[in-house]
Amino acid sequence: MNPHSIDIIVPVWNRPVETRNCLVTLMEHASIARLVLVDNGSDRETERLLQEFAEILDDRALLLRNDVNQGYVRAVNRGLARAEADISIIVRNTSRVTAGWLEPLTAFAASNPDAGIVVPGLILDKGGRGGADRQGVAKPHELSHGNLAAMLVKKELFGRIGGLSEEMDGDVWCLKDYSRRALAAGFLTWTVPASNVFCSEEVQFGSEVRRAETLRRSEALYRERWGEEPVYCIHFPQGADLNVVEQKFPVILAGARQGCRFHLLVRHQLYRAMQQGEFVHRHGNIQVHCLPRIMPERSAVKTVEALAAAHAGLTTVTGIDGLPFPGSITTTSFAELARRVNGEAVGRYGADKGAAICAES
Repeated sequence: MNPHSIDIIVPVWNRPVETRNCLVTLMEHASIARLVLVDNGSDRETERLLQEFAEILDDRALLLRNDVNQGYVRAVNRGLARAEADISIIVRNTSRVTAGWLEPLTAFAASNPDAGIVVPGLILDKGGRGGADRQGVAKPHELSHGNLAAMLVKKELFGRIGGLSEEMDGDVWCLKDYSRRALAAGFLTWTVPASNVFCSEEVQFGSEVRRAETLRRSEALYRERWGEEPVYCIHFPQGADLNVVEQKFPVILAGARQGCRFHLLVRHQLYRAMQQGEFVHRHGNIQVHCLPRIMPERSAVKTVEALAAAHAGLTTVTGIDGLPFPGSITTTSFAELARRVNGEAVGRYGADKGAAICAES
C-alpha cells in the first residue's frame, strides 16, 4: 500500500551526474511524493547510484530494474503501471525541479477534473539558472501534447487508455497520440507555467538512419489514426467584435484540441478585447496576430504569404462568411471549417466524448 498521494516516475539510463542532480532536487522539493525509479538497463555506476538513493529514501522509493534498455516509452509505461497514487508525474532524469514546483501543478489537476495531462512550465537550461530560456505565458492554458521532460498523468486517465504507444518514438508523435487518446476519453492537456522545471535538450544516441526511420514510422502511424494536422488562417474583418469571436471560438478550440493549428488575424481593438477575455493565450495551437492600425489589410496579405511559405497547404478562412479575405485570396467559408472540425470530432472521437464538438452559431 502506497501511503503517498503522488508517485514521481523517473526512468533512468546512465547519465549518473544528471541523474543525481535530478534526484536531489526531487528529494528537496517533493517530500510528499514517492519516487518510482525505473533503471532501464543502466551500467554499474548508475545502478549503484539508484540503489543508494532507494536505500536513503526507504518507503519513499520503489526501485524497478530492467536488465537491458527497453526504450524510454516502455520504461515510462512500466512506471505508470506500478504507480498507485491518483497522480503520477513523469520526470526525465536530466530535468531539475525547483522550489514550489509541485503545489501549483497538483492543485490545478485537482481543481480541473478534465485535465488528464498537465505539463509544468519547462525552462530550457543553458548551463545554469542565469542561462535559462523561459517559455510560455503566465496563466494555465491548453497544449497540443505533453512533454516527457516532465508531465503529470492522472491515474484515472491511465486506467482508461493505458500508457503511451510503444509502437511510436518517444517524442512528439507518441505524445500527440497520447493527448488525442486522452481527448477521446474526455481529458484535456494543459500546462501550468507557474510550476517551474528546468530541462535539457536531449542527446540522441544510436544510428541516425534508424532514428529517422522510427520518426517516419511514428508519423505515418499517427496520421493513420488521427488524420492530417491542417493549418488554418482566419481573418476577422473590420467591425468584427468579441461577440463574433465568442460565437466562432468553440469550433476553433475543438479543432485545436484535435491537432489543427490556427492563426487568427484581428484588428488592434479586437485583439485588446480578446486579451481581456482571455482568448489570446487559450491553446498552444491557436496564435492570434494583431494587425497594425495603419494598412491592416496589407499586413494581413503579407502574413498569409509568410504562413503559406512556412506551411504547405495552408487554408485561409473567412471569419465572417460573405465578407472577402484581404487581397482577393481564395478562401474557405467558416461554415465549411465548422463542418470539417465537427466531422473529425464525430468520426474519430465520438459525439459523446469530450471533444468539444460544436456547430457554428
